[in-house]
Amino acid sequence: MVLFAMLLFGIMAMAALVIDIGFARLAQRQMQTAVDSAALEGLRGLGIIAYDDRQANAENFIAWQFDDDLDAANRDDGIAGDGGAFNAGPIISFSGGAGDPSIYASQLMTVDPDNAVYKPRRMQRRDEPDDEERKNTFQVIMQRGGAIEGDPDLFDLGPSVPYLFARGSLINRETVRGGMSVRALSTAESVPALKIGDPVFDSANVEIYPGPSPIGYELNDWNGTKIDPNTQEPLLPRLEPRSTNQVKVVGLAITAVGSAQSPLPDGICAIYTKIDGVDRVVGFGRISVGAALPSYVALANASGRLSSVWSELDSEHVEELLSANRSIIGGLRVPVLQALGGN
Repeated sequence: MVLFAMLLFGIMAMAALVIDIGFARLAQRQMQTAVDSAALEGLRGLGIIAYDDRQANAENFIAWQFDDDLDAANRDDGIAGDGGAFNAGPIISFSGGAGDPSIYASQLMTVDPDNAVYKPRRMQRRDEPDDEERKNTFQVIMQRGGAIEGDPDLFDLGPSVPYLFARGSLINRETVRGGMSVRALSTAESVPALKIGDPVFDSANVEIYPGPSPIGYELNDWNGTKIDPNTQEPLLPRLEPRSTNQVKVVGLAITAVGSAQSPLPDGICAIYTKIDGVDRVVGFGRISVGAALPSYVALANASGRLSSVWSELDSEHVEELLSANRSIIGGLRVPVLQALGGN
């Protein structure tokens, strides 16, 4: 009994810490899911969609993450029974107390029924970056407590996650009073596309996302595209494109037969070079009336995932394939996450 009484303080402190860290981890996980999807959405359409519109699209993805029924018309910010199941942790205030204020004895815990959980109301946006390298990434941060570090494209800073059970423990009082700082960070970057899908049409049979066209450019010809000094946009490649079989995956062999007929179709063309003595697709580009258009990040219908067709190549030729893919100038690109953030 005496030993148990002596250990009870430590046991309760550890239990309180585990419970509170669980609250913080759940809040961080909810925020991380939101910023991951938002970062990808913020980069989609780079080159064809304005920066502030991509910011708005990314913000919508975060709003939907914390919307229980995806209905913007109703209030979705209350307690669980009123639409608060999806959130980034509780919002709780403490007041009063008895005796030594540092002990927090008899404090009153208050929960606002109309604002019991944390959901971002309006994300903060920065101005469009000037440097080209920064334009090819999109970073989103959601944070509770502390201060935002860096210069993200979209961010939100809310109140810290409160300590609840730990208020009755022997943890440092200043730490308990300040609560916990929890951050979720995600950065998307664009990489050359490795796969493309078939064309996508709307209900009126109008093509909304292009698919592969039977056109191919040899890698050196594509990269030899001249640049218009006035617009800084690529012009027609120097050599004539070739008619090819339609190929949708990097690494597959391609058959180039004669010059392509004019007029050339709009869409996504293959870019190929010799790998292991065979003409293989190393990437994709966008063409319109035969002209190579500026690089852009696909809105949909494209992927940066590695392909199973590479199993027929040895490691040396896979490296050669990847190197050729990364060397494409102005090719079709897709958004990927740099890494999962958060702490």
